[in-house]
Amino acid sequence: MCLKWTNTEKASEYLDAFFKAGENDPYMEKIVEFLEIPKLKNQHIHGWGYILVTANTIHHYANGEFFLEDTLWKDKLKNTISELKWEFLLMIELRVTDEWYVSAFNSHPFHFLSRNGYEGYLFYNGLLDYEKLAEYEEIDYSHYKTKNGTTLMGISIANALERWKSMSEAIDEPKKALKSAYNLMMFYRNNTGQYKANIIAYITEKLCENKCVYQHNKLLKLQEEDLLFVGSSAIEIYKPWDYIVMKNGEHLELDIDFVNEYYFDGYK
Repeated sequence: MCLKWTNTEKASEYLDAFFKAGENDPYMEKIVEFLEIPKLKNQHIHGWGYILVTANTIHHYANGEFFLEDTLWKDKLKNTISELKWEFLLMIELRVTDEWYVSAFNSHPFHFLSRNGYEGYLFYNGLLDYEKLAEYEEIDYSHYKTKNGTTLMGISIANALERWKSMSEAIDEPKKALKSAYNLMMFYRNNTGQYKANIIAYITEKLCENKCVYQHNKLLKLQEEDLLFVGSSAIEIYKPWDYIVMKNGEHLELDIDFVNEYYFDGYK
């Protein structure tokens, strides 16, 4: 989920709905039944994390626990949001995986860095063929089997940026190994010093035809005067509203122009 702007009261309502959806997600329950994943049901159990950006802070948090067991930091985030006075950006993910490792190291968000000056944090929900992606990027996949595949996504995006592709082109790059959905959130600083955020909503055409898969993976958005919401379809169960469904393949790019930054030259 992504929230941006100034209305902390509405943001708190969305955050409550987001946590309720992570505790009981009927859309996920249907899709894991369809995919026959016996150890998963209706809860996002494999860790969680967020970034919270304000004028003077960029707070990155990741935890491998089920978020319901991490009451200290869950409550701390809710209290922080309710007390904010100025513009903010919150990106948050509750992780669930059908295989591989679960830890704080493998929870979102993931840090990425390119050698031509881009740096930021990446969240991803969907499924890529990570071995194929490693092959495309000429990476030894055996070194990454204990890591979340999103790590490879960050490398793929950085490699594209280093070939001087635009960010819009670069964040599409991992889709060459796509198996299901490609729902992505990113906050970054580009190589000219601008802060931005990007969001992509995409599901393969074949999976769009399956009602329960589409229902689970679609992204909703709502732009109000003082708050932008983009997030999981399950939010609508706990906070009903007239949401807009993001078009398949839609990119959102947000300017984050409220981060305070100045140059200090101690020699002048």
